[in-house]
Amino acid sequence: MVVNCYAKINLTLEILGKRADGYHEVRSVMQTIGLADRLEVLPAAGLSFACSDSALATPDNLVYRAARLLQSEYGVRAGAALRLEKRIPVAAGLGGGSSNAAGTIIALNRLWGLQLPHSEQQRLAAQLGSDVPFFLSGGTALAAGRGEKITPLPSLPAHWAVLVPLPRALSAAAVYQAVTPSDYTAGVATADTVAAAQRGTRITQTRWRNALARPAQTIAPEIAAAQNAVIQAGASHVHVSGSGPTVFTVCQEEAAARSLAAGLRRLACPAEAVPFVRTGWA
Repeated sequence: MVVNCYAKINLTLEILGKRADGYHEVRSVMQTIGLADRLEVLPAAGLSFACSDSALATPDNLVYRAARLLQSEYGVRAGAALRLEKRIPVAAGLGGGSSNAAGTIIALNRLWGLQLPHSEQQRLAAQLGSDVPFFLSGGTALAAGRGEKITPLPSLPAHWAVLVPLPRALSAAAVYQAVTPSDYTAGVATADTVAAAQRGTRITQTRWRNALARPAQTIAPEIAAAQNAVIQAGASHVHVSGSGPTVFTVCQEEAAARSLAAGLRRLACPAEAVPFVRTGWA
């Protein structure tokens, strides 16, 4: 069995305030994109995990943790050989680890014949991370709470994202720790984007907001340089995905996205053009 685990971008990410449990209350419109890790799953007597990036092949990896969670929750005695081919940059604000965890739940639910309903898969996913429930379905969705409360939205018209990943891995926890009340908003930008999705209209980037952009830039000043490069290459808007450091812009047409990515590569920026996709895995 092979599962493609897609990355995501945050079209908006607003923080409404701090919760009593220490997490931040967020509102975010998330979108899966055509950049994916490849997860291979084979029947086996025991449980094993390998990764194309050997540094990630540890018991702490979300693939292995998701498999162990399923075994412990349902008394599964069967095993599986799991191998992950990484293409999504690590700790880049693109949700690679969370997508891998969701892909593991989906694959092992089938392999082990668990027949778990979607609601049960979501419950398990939320134990592994705030973004994991989103990737069980993917596409376009509103995330609320600490990010684990997912409301699917109508698929947006076809768009393309131009990504500029940066070499630095950025800890989401560190970025959230740098958030201050000045970064809080009322969620209006997210509500506007949700309304646009529900109307089926082409999206406008003018009012998109990411509350984590400022704190991410304080930790990784090179984000600002990458944003400037995207504008210099011809984009009218540029955004930070998640907790960064990946920056991106969105184009309505494939040709425009590929042209912009080529222009960025001429500026020595490792840009990639990828389409929006309507699922979290395939």
